[in-house]
Amino acid sequence: MLRILIISLMLFSSLTFAKVEWQFKAQGRVTGQPVIYNNLVYVLAGQSLSVLNKSGELQWQYKLKAKTYSKVAIENDTIYLLADNGIHAITLNGEKKWFFASLDKPLSIEGETWGWGKGEFIDPWSWYRSSPIVVKDKVIFGNANGTYALSSKTGEKLWQVNTGTTHTKPAYHEGVVVIGSWDNHLYGINENDGSIAWKFTSRIPQGAMADWNGWEGFNLDPIIYNGLVYVGNRGSYFYAINAKTGIEQWSSQYAGTWVGSAAIESNGEIFFGTSDGYSLVGLNAKTGSQTLLHLNDFYNFAQPQANDTTVFFATVSGQLFSVDKKNSQSKLIFSTPQSIKNAPKVVKETGGLKRHYGVKGNYSNATEFKDINYMHKQLDSILSVTLDNQTIYLGSASGNIYAISL
Repeated sequence: MLRILIISLMLFSSLTFAKVEWQFKAQGRVTGQPVIYNNLVYVLAGQSLSVLNKSGELQWQYKLKAKTYSKVAIENDTIYLLADNGIHAITLNGEKKWFFASLDKPLSIEGETWGWGKGEFIDPWSWYRSSPIVVKDKVIFGNANGTYALSSKTGEKLWQVNTGTTHTKPAYHEGVVVIGSWDNHLYGINENDGSIAWKFTSRIPQGAMADWNGWEGFNLDPIIYNGLVYVGNRGSYFYAINAKTGIEQWSSQYAGTWVGSAAIESNGEIFFGTSDGYSLVGLNAKTGSQTLLHLNDFYNFAQPQANDTTVFFATVSGQLFSVDKKNSQSKLIFSTPQSIKNAPKVVKETGGLKRHYGVKGNYSNATEFKDINYMHKQLDSILSVTLDNQTIYLGSASGNIYAISL
């Protein structure tokens, strides 16, 4: 009864503080953030780019002929799109300029320490991919074959670096490209020739679960602020690292949990979400001291967004919260209809996922996929968030784009 009351109060909050302006259905998970450019909304999902106006009306689509989990980069009247078959460059009207073929694939991991048995298995939690960035005359991105730089005009390959399976969006600072890899390293790469300037190895938690390979991987997009790289990873650590030298400035650990989301910087503070830690964390960018902590009851994988006073973050349980920077007080401002309907049967009262398939000794890679797909469907999990003035655009696991007015 108490949980029903809490959910009812949450629903009342969402109806009080936010309004759904419109909703659009894409054909696939919207893991890459919607991008706003020249009053249009660019959404990659499934095997296509959908371009909407700010009323949610479809203007045109571009077919990629392969799945995409990325977000677009737009520079010099060109749209760059990364899919599992390579990178596409198109005009602002959707006409092809060039295409560079390079096959991507999901992360494969050794399953024995996960309890799946010996052999290679697809990681069911790694649904994000790299997005491209444009640096001067180069398009830079990562995939299963490492890190690439292409000519932004012609698509010609300029260099390629073996960084292992690399599914993070690069960041750039003064000639150095910073990118994270599933091989548990963060790389600093010289922009001009692709040589490795530095290589940073993440620490692994010690103790009873030290041998679990689920702690390995820089899987989150790094960001750079005032010459420092800010990035968390699966190893439970969040780092501030000098972008030129790769030397750690400070770090913080969140025991028993992955750092779940890429970070953002806002007015000298760094904000990110944790996975099994069920929290939004704020840190002072200079010192790493904690400035904000908000607890919820589910995984936080979508990169938060912020304005001068408020941080907005969404959970995989299909909820969107606003958190006051000064006092950490929060409001639930939106829940997906599926979350409102199904949260009690999917979310444990103590937090996290109620497994329906991987129970009673039946835990396997296959049941983990079934439980995650069930979670995504039943909750319409929010996987990406974009803030544009007074509108938040949410991308969901069921392919929904929600435009939420603040």
